[in-house]
Amino acid sequence: MGNSICKRFRAHRRTRAPPEGHEQGQVSASSTRTASPKPPATSMPNSRPLLPESSEFPDVPRAKTIPMALTMPKPHPLHPPRPEFIPFTVTNLCPYFPWDGLDYMTFPERQGWLVHCKDKQCHTLCPPGFCNGGLEDDAARLYRYDVADGPASPMLSRVDGSPITSTSKAAFLQAWLFFGTLHEMSRLCGLSMDIDGEFLADGGRAISTAALNGLAGRWFASLHHENVGNKVFMQEIFTIYRHLALLLNKEVVEESGPEGSNRRKKPAAFTYTPEEARVFLSIELVLRTIGLHLLLHCYSPTLSCDESDGWSRRKITQVMEWRGRRIEGFDTLEDYADTQLEDHGWCPIELLPLPNPELFFASLLDRPRIRDHSNCGSKVCGAYQTDEATYRTAHVDATCECDFVSVSTSDLEVLRQDKIPVILISEDLNLEVVETASFPYIALSHVWADGLGNPVENALPKCQLRRLRSYVVGLYNTYYRDQLSTPEPAVAFWMDTLCVPVAEEAKAFRKQAIQLLGKTYHEATAVLVLDRELEIFNAASAPFFEIGLRILCSGWVKRLWTLQEATLASEAHGEEKIYFQMGDGPLLYQKYDRDRPAVHTVPNDTDPREVRAEERILLCDDWLMIHLGERLPSVRAMRIMRKDWSPFYVVCTAIQHRTTSKAEDVPLCVGSLLGFDISTIAHAPDGEHRLKAFYILMRVIPYSVLWVEDVEKLGIAPFRWAPVSITVFPFSAASLEPNDGRCDEEGLHVRPYSSFVVKDVVASDLQGAMPDRFRLVDSEKGLHYGALWLSRDRRAVPLPTLDRKMAIIIASPEREVMPNAAFVLISADSSSTHSDDAEITGTVIGYRFFAPERKGPEDAVVYCTPMSESQRWCIT
Repeated sequence: MGNSICKRFRAHRRTRAPPEGHEQGQVSASSTRTASPKPPATSMPNSRPLLPESSEFPDVPRAKTIPMALTMPKPHPLHPPRPEFIPFTVTNLCPYFPWDGLDYMTFPERQGWLVHCKDKQCHTLCPPGFCNGGLEDDAARLYRYDVADGPASPMLSRVDGSPITSTSKAAFLQAWLFFGTLHEMSRLCGLSMDIDGEFLADGGRAISTAALNGLAGRWFASLHHENVGNKVFMQEIFTIYRHLALLLNKEVVEESGPEGSNRRKKPAAFTYTPEEARVFLSIELVLRTIGLHLLLHCYSPTLSCDESDGWSRRKITQVMEWRGRRIEGFDTLEDYADTQLEDHGWCPIELLPLPNPELFFASLLDRPRIRDHSNCGSKVCGAYQTDEATYRTAHVDATCECDFVSVSTSDLEVLRQDKIPVILISEDLNLEVVETASFPYIALSHVWADGLGNPVENALPKCQLRRLRSYVVGLYNTYYRDQLSTPEPAVAFWMDTLCVPVAEEAKAFRKQAIQLLGKTYHEATAVLVLDRELEIFNAASAPFFEIGLRILCSGWVKRLWTLQEATLASEAHGEEKIYFQMGDGPLLYQKYDRDRPAVHTVPNDTDPREVRAEERILLCDDWLMIHLGERLPSVRAMRIMRKDWSPFYVVCTAIQHRTTSKAEDVPLCVGSLLGFDISTIAHAPDGEHRLKAFYILMRVIPYSVLWVEDVEKLGIAPFRWAPVSITVFPFSAASLEPNDGRCDEEGLHVRPYSSFVVKDVVASDLQGAMPDRFRLVDSEKGLHYGALWLSRDRRAVPLPTLDRKMAIIIASPEREVMPNAAFVLISADSSSTHSDDAEITGTVIGYRFFAPERKGPEDAVVYCTPMSESQRWCIT
């Protein structure tokens, strides 16, 4: 895998684009230095609840009667509170010119630095450093600045005129914006803490960010009650917050050039080492911690200001989430993390969707090398494929040779009555098949590549059964104890290995069991996910970002049939009931709050359980929540579309990069999730005809499918436009448009953005094929429409003839697909007149890139007749 592949993908998915710009000002003073007085030491752990008990701070005035906090998780009373961020260490670059303990804003003057960027705070929602009129929508936020631009250079300079290096800038900002900000925030909030003791590591040579976890709440708990929710006090904190955000912006070099040249990407002013780049990420976490602290004020019932005063939660998150924000040093971190993750054996498709800083945090994770991903590509992970001919059921320990315990096929005959067989397992590992009506049961979802399958008989080794029994009992004891009447629950479980017949003589039962899969997972008391990598990870004290990232990268999420199991179980009976078996017990998966019970009350909240959107942004959690929701959608999300979404889009995002050992299963699985009558799919003679039946049932197909050139297409007419595999279909081409296609037995009916019928081709050297590059010109009016040139496809397209008419159809410019032009061979019996009510039939035979109004070569011209905007086409 090349880094460039991942970067292109992330560039499309990234919600935070490169920075825009800022206003300029200047601060200067004489250069003086004063030794930093050491604050009194207080013994504090590195990770604390956001609202500590008052007994921990007996001498500090505080708002004792305010029962609110951020919705940080407390999943179990015996577990410590989870940290907000994944901690890391960074080199201490400023031991020789540390924070001096004096006035915060004039620190640069005392150190001989000049600050040339200024935050005017002109409007409530203007990003730090420049004005956009206070408007919120993307277009308004971009009307003055290119998303690839950042604050003009220089942002900083030295009083003595000496040059600034990447190291000196990182060291200066570390002293001021990391240590100085921590001192200033603690002073304002009245928190006495030993900052050096809590943050310095390795004898002062390194800095650990671990103590940032819980610090927002410690600051809040130390406040004098008059400052809680106080507008004046909040504005003072907010000024520091915006100050950090402004100085963290990526600094770019201003270059002279013609008017409008500032609309192109500008080079970075500094190139950082990975260690220097980590300094800026550590400051970014300080920024996010201050944001979390401000949210505590917004949640306070004593809040003295509201949106009419310019205060809102959006005001806090807008500082960091305005489109165009890029952080200094993050380009270096992205390259570094890419290399690290590749070297550590991550699968290429795990890296593709990760933006920054999530990509860097991923590189901090310690993952076991359970699978070999060296042969995986950027579209499919092959590490979890299995072959029934060579498959072997695994024991818990490779040296174990214990006996197998089996379920008789005759015991599974309840399937004949459309009943679901489930297994009761005793302490001595005897198996008894019972009906679901008699016992609550847990459905197990697993990946066969982990060794829990058996293609030969319905049996598992005793060691595995003992482990599965402990998991099932542990889940009930942890989450359903109040529903149990006995100390040792008689709990049943369902597992495909034991409950779906595999014997040759039981084919009819097997088919019935598969048809009952939806009911099986929907009616289960809970669904427990078993994944080999997750089972050795202790999740109790890990940030939810880390847990979510590990789930997204698990083998379980890479397989197709597990999507059906998760989707059918998600939000069943009005609640989410998917649990992941971790090394320290089962973890309840909740899509939006991931087991974060709210401990505060906010008026007019629709769901007090859900973590506020602004918290997710500050916790680097918003992208993860969205991506988890796309990868593990509920049945409702699959069948009831949001505005501007299509079933094809939801399907593509959910199954992208998922694999199955039998490709012909894909339309069956997806069709059942969408609630289709899949009998026509099931009875199709082969895989291609199954896909044909699936596309007809889907009916609404994004017309951008016509310009997807690098995926294999079906070989049967009239479906030669259709991808053979929707698991590798680019979701960027799958979202809804007003003129999306309609699929039926005749093909795909579309109304493209524009289309042209070729009349003549004039070129110096044709050689029987369309030229590689040419201009597109109106044959009657002489109008120049643009230029076309070869795409990656590079297929030779034959010249049109009297018997072979040809057209060029163009994708909408808003549809960011490449290539965006397709050659269509018009059917002999099809009309190519200007009649709007006459549909033209044709087949895509090649691709080009089209640039409107570009000049193109003088010696290659294609003369054409433009079709009306309402012209209908049937692509076969």
